[in-house]
Amino acid sequence: MIKSSQTTHRETLISTLINGISVGDYPSGSRLPSVRRLAAQHGVSCSTAAEVYNALTATGCITARPGSGYYVAQQTTNPHAIDASVPADALWERRIEAPGAQIRVDAGGGWLPTDWQYLTGINAALREVARHAGQSEGYGSPNGYEPLRAHFARQLSLRGIPADPAQIVLTQGASQALDLVVRALLEPGDTVVVEDPTYPPTLELLRARGVRLLSIERRSNGPDIDGLTEILKRRRIRALFTNTTLQNPTGTSTEFDVATRLMQMARAHDFMLVEDDIFSELARSTVKPLAALDEDGRVLYVSSISKTVSPALRVGYVLAPAQMLAPVIRLKTLSALASSELSERIALSALTQPHYRRHLESLRRRLADSQLRVQSALSAHGVDLAYRPNAGMFLWGRISSKLPAGKLWRKAVDAGVLLAPGESFQPDGRASPWWRFNVAHCQDGALSRFLSTIYTEPPLA
Repeated sequence: MIKSSQTTHRETLISTLINGISVGDYPSGSRLPSVRRLAAQHGVSCSTAAEVYNALTATGCITARPGSGYYVAQQTTNPHAIDASVPADALWERRIEAPGAQIRVDAGGGWLPTDWQYLTGINAALREVARHAGQSEGYGSPNGYEPLRAHFARQLSLRGIPADPAQIVLTQGASQALDLVVRALLEPGDTVVVEDPTYPPTLELLRARGVRLLSIERRSNGPDIDGLTEILKRRRIRALFTNTTLQNPTGTSTEFDVATRLMQMARAHDFMLVEDDIFSELARSTVKPLAALDEDGRVLYVSSISKTVSPALRVGYVLAPAQMLAPVIRLKTLSALASSELSERIALSALTQPHYRRHLESLRRRLADSQLRVQSALSAHGVDLAYRPNAGMFLWGRISSKLPAGKLWRKAVDAGVLLAPGESFQPDGRASPWWRFNVAHCQDGALSRFLSTIYTEPPLA
């Protein structure tokens, strides 16, 4: 099962021990209680206590000495304590500089809370796949599990996207899909246009590839067509990367007239469109994807199940036009041989559970309700919202404070709040007063208390 009382006890105890190490209750090199004593102290089974020590040993936080016991590893710095119940976004966890602080709310995180995910469907899928565990052999197809590709093709066709299962390559989440697309499509020195603001890992992949980055503003109706027009007057570009539905981080969606214009410009100026549409199933109304308007193979379409099922199940895909299919498959084979057919079987079973559509409807309603409440609460605390979407996970807001962004971020960490700084979403990495908020995580009292302490009243007119 995905979640059980034993799992909860284990995570809680792991968090407790990490916190104890970080504040010096267990100094570097000190011996920890025996498994039996730890279990008695915290009211858990000996097997759970042993699992906790095994998990901490695997992270390097503690060391095991056969015949002697468990000891705190020599620490060069204190580990940062993250509440085990808070699924911190690794992108922001790397930025933490305040040792020992306890993060209570990941206000800018990139995924849904655990209890919002489709855990009942995954649990049912695990049981079903376990009954047929001996059916998978070898590494599987480089394209991925064919029945799942056929399922995605059928779902895409319902959105007006012509999709042959043979054109779909399954990946380990949308992140691997974007990585494969970047490497298959681009050469160092190519010129690429991105939205400002945009998804940080995409920026990192493009920088690592050595391309020239140009940006256009992300507006309420999609990418800035006028800005792209100006770029095309003086530069030849290889591709435009765009997040069509409920964009990360602004929450905006590309309107039909903008999508149509983008396709016309791609044909006229001979460039490709990389469409990251990972949030499409969270939308409350239909958003026309670029891939549905593609008549000559100019769109590479990327998606995954991370936002609707669970980020723990790393299954995504890229729908590639004919001329890009072989390079994408070749790069996937070189880097990973194949994706996990076991994960793909579990994903297919979860997606075809009878209650999946009901889960989606419930998730959309929950996010829509959270959007209204969080928008109201943030505005009341002086956060200036760039847009007010009626669906999806994200808001893009400017916090009313005289503090520089770096000091504001550190002050939030001290208050147990992890914020997502705007500079990470902006192609030039400039200091920014803007922040990404995840409405599914922003209803914790810790965020409101923090914002109330730094709210700067606007001057009177």
